[in-house]
Amino acid sequence: MWFLLACAPPPPGVDACVASGPFDTTGFFRVEARCGQWFLLDPQGEPTLSIGVNAAGPSGDAGLESGIDQYAEAVAAAYATPEDWADEATRRLQNWGFTTAGAWSDDALFLDRLPVAPVLYLSGGDWQSGSVADWHDPSWSRGVADSVAAQVAPLAGNASVQGWFLDNETRWGPDWRGSETLLQLYLALPAEAPGKIVAVDHLLDQLGNVEAVNTALGTTFASRDEMLATLDWDTLDAGDSEPESGLTTTWLEAAADHYFSTTTEAIRGHDPDHLVLCNRDVSVMTRLEVHRAAARYCDVLSINNYTFAEGVAEAAMALSGALDPGDALAAVHDDLANHDLDRPIIVSEYGFRAADAGLPNSWPPIYPTYTTQDERAAAASAYVDTHAAAPWIIGWHWFRWVDEPPDGRFDGEDNNFGLVNLADEPYEAVTTALAGANSRALAARRPPSD
Repeated sequence: MWFLLACAPPPPGVDACVASGPFDTTGFFRVEARCGQWFLLDPQGEPTLSIGVNAAGPSGDAGLESGIDQYAEAVAAAYATPEDWADEATRRLQNWGFTTAGAWSDDALFLDRLPVAPVLYLSGGDWQSGSVADWHDPSWSRGVADSVAAQVAPLAGNASVQGWFLDNETRWGPDWRGSETLLQLYLALPAEAPGKIVAVDHLLDQLGNVEAVNTALGTTFASRDEMLATLDWDTLDAGDSEPESGLTTTWLEAAADHYFSTTTEAIRGHDPDHLVLCNRDVSVMTRLEVHRAAARYCDVLSINNYTFAEGVAEAAMALSGALDPGDALAAVHDDLANHDLDRPIIVSEYGFRAADAGLPNSWPPIYPTYTTQDERAAAASAYVDTHAAAPWIIGWHWFRWVDEPPDGRFDGEDNNFGLVNLADEPYEAVTTALAGANSRALAARRPPSD
């Protein structure tokens, strides 16, 4: 199909913009920049958006105290089979302007109904505790290869896979799980750990020799072997002073480069056609060094980008050293573009909650709680409109399909984040508002044909 794209004026420095003619059809989702605008293209080569919902499935979460999954019980009472639930859920999602079953959805049920975007969990860390794997250990690389062979290879030719998320909220340094930098975490490994060896050699490479390390850090190491044997590196912090900040940030970018190069190479060895959507990392907890490393290897950057209660984002950025992402992640995009690493972005997680759903909304206490569903709906609609206007954003994924249990899920979260409640009843104000905002965004990215 031939059409004329309704393009914005080309950015400064671009002499010409070829806006007419079709996008190539590849049979898979892909991305392309044209006229200063990033496009997500479906397998037929038509512009679309990745408008997803997280954790869409016929079960919810078991309550932390009760052990009961109220949503699963409601679904079992209302639908004869999981497929019947999936048919109705797909109808609802499409009516509400959603195009994708996002992270943690029941991919097996949605594959023939909506595009899916699975999370592969390749980092080897533990999300809840924040433990970090040794990415330099050959056993980690073998684990990545085995995991990709098991998860990616069977779906390599399936056009319903939109792309692959590498992991979710990887620990890159100081965040809600601990104050240590990634360099400190690696230096705390045993002397024989491959990552510890690489980290110690990083210090020596950056500073020159053991004596220079002692001068810079106020240590008294006699040799490299003593550095390797030391587990307590409290003298190395995440401060702004040199050389600490230089050591931690150069290590962070080098470690991130190794992580992204290893994981993406493994995926593309089995599946060169699907998009690599990178990690789902937290906007105010992820330093630019990580985003730059990710952009060298991934097709799309995926960033969890919530609206926070007053003071929360500022505290998070002060702890992590992340840059204020700005409206629609503009600061992240601009930094990548300034480093010749321009990539499209998917907002891989956002959501809003309101008090009138009757849930505690007590954990985590970092998000605003609106009074009514109407206020929640207005916030959601405004959020989508803002992000849809950014030419570098190609989608946004709502967290989540169903509310969390009133007695909290496995980590205590007890929020009204659902599009539907625990009885499988939609929040009409929210879904109507999202339907309008999502539809407006899709219409803007799908110009009419000639």
